[in-house]
Amino acid sequence: MKRIVIALFAVAFATVAAADGAAVYAAKCKACHGAAGEGTKMAPDAIKGKDSAKVIAEGKGKMKPVKLEAADAKAVADFVKGLK
Repeated sequence: MKRIVIALFAVAFATVAAADGAAVYAAKCKACHGAAGEGTKMAPDAIKGKDSAKVIAEGKGKMKPVKLEAADAKAVADFVKGLK
């Protein structure tokens, strides 16, 4: 029974983290990178499926570093990596 409770807690926590990554992406990244990371006129290179943790923290090219809490940055990076 204890294992079931722990497993349910882990699944619930993982779901919350994924939702937070999607919400932060929608608020901070979507305007330039597109809803599915496909790129836009502002940022034409697709980012979907890429590991973006370093770029979020340090910036790249014209993109300046994004100031996010470490957990939010990881959640966004995980979300972007999962985009297909």
